[in-house]
Amino acid sequence: MARTPRLLLLFLAALLGAASLAMATPAADSVILFIGDGMGVAEIALGRAAAGGVLTLDRMPYSGSVTTVSSGGEVTDSGAASTALSSGYKTENGMLGMTPNRKRVETILERCRRAGKSVGLVTNESLTGATPAGFAVHVPDRDLARQIAEQLASSDAAVMMGYGSEGFVSSAPVDAAKGASDIATRLRKKGYDLVLTREELANSNGERLVGLFREGSEPELAEMVSAALARLRRNPKGFLLVVEQADVDGRPGDPSGAALDILELDRAAGTALEFARRQGRSLVLVTADHETGGLQIGNPGLLGALKGIRASAPEIAKRLNKDRSNVREVMKAEAGIADLSEAEVSGIKSAADPGGAIGSAISQRLGIKWTAGHTATPVRVFAYGPGADRFTGEMDNTDIPKRIAATLGLGGFGGPKQ
Repeated sequence: MARTPRLLLLFLAALLGAASLAMATPAADSVILFIGDGMGVAEIALGRAAAGGVLTLDRMPYSGSVTTVSSGGEVTDSGAASTALSSGYKTENGMLGMTPNRKRVETILERCRRAGKSVGLVTNESLTGATPAGFAVHVPDRDLARQIAEQLASSDAAVMMGYGSEGFVSSAPVDAAKGASDIATRLRKKGYDLVLTREELANSNGERLVGLFREGSEPELAEMVSAALARLRRNPKGFLLVVEQADVDGRPGDPSGAALDILELDRAAGTALEFARRQGRSLVLVTADHETGGLQIGNPGLLGALKGIRASAPEIAKRLNKDRSNVREVMKAEAGIADLSEAEVSGIKSAADPGGAIGSAISQRLGIKWTAGHTATPVRVFAYGPGADRFTGEMDNTDIPKRIAATLGLGGFGGPKQ
């Protein structure tokens, strides 16, 4: 009889040990985080309409709502939002990687590097822009491009790609053949493959990569994501990849542009999801830093007209001839609108800003209104993969990096609970 309690105790101890081991095992070893700059719920609806119904985002099994205000309850800018998303701390608008009293805070990118993981930053704007930079730098002013570039170059990120070379060169344009100047040159000497065009990216096989893409030679977001994953996946300890779609933030008044930006982000997310399904150890997240434009949708049934959109309002305007006599033809081909009224044609022809007039005409047809710049409207988060169930319900943007850290088994991380 005495053996039975002992055997029972041993059995229970074994169970507890197994449970402890299971709890200590990270749910994922890698995270791919997408941030749509300015991408609110209504902007996603525009993209959904342009896609003809369903986005890749809609197929991600978990989702939640995210509040975004900065320190003091202010409507956030991208700097404070990036700091919150990267570190779990609130800060004042314009600051990156530090609290209002200028105390540096660790970012999730830095924690991942400390854990031996590879890290990458990808954006379709400048790498020194607030959203990507906020994951790797610590400066009191987001406009300090040179200082930001210096810190990015020292971040030990395996992959960094963005449009343009702001902050990375002092004067002359980057020229890979003749030798880039300043920080870009140093990065190449440190072993980075420096690419400046879409073609160079396609032909690159370096393990570490910096893309400073020239205007007119930029790859799409999905291409950059694919190139980043091809390199980051080589680390057996996993990786963190942060990807920004920056353009939605500049689209108030331009529903066609916003819709196409959402579709570009959605394609890039699809590339990441395909990778994650094959690899099995990656958490994919899609969220936003804030909403931009105060977009209001009066009648969702009218949004179906976006399915014929081919270009943003400014791009449509570029296709007009000098006297704008081809307004009807261009709007039919690029916006799918074949029944422009005389008033609409006249308004576009006479406008000082034809792109603005085109955006206004499309907005009116869709029954939508734009009311503001940045807003405090909560944004969405979508999740797929191991640990995705952590990203449901209501949360603050400061919760996201803490939950990422927990999913990766990185221990306590981030600031106080909001």
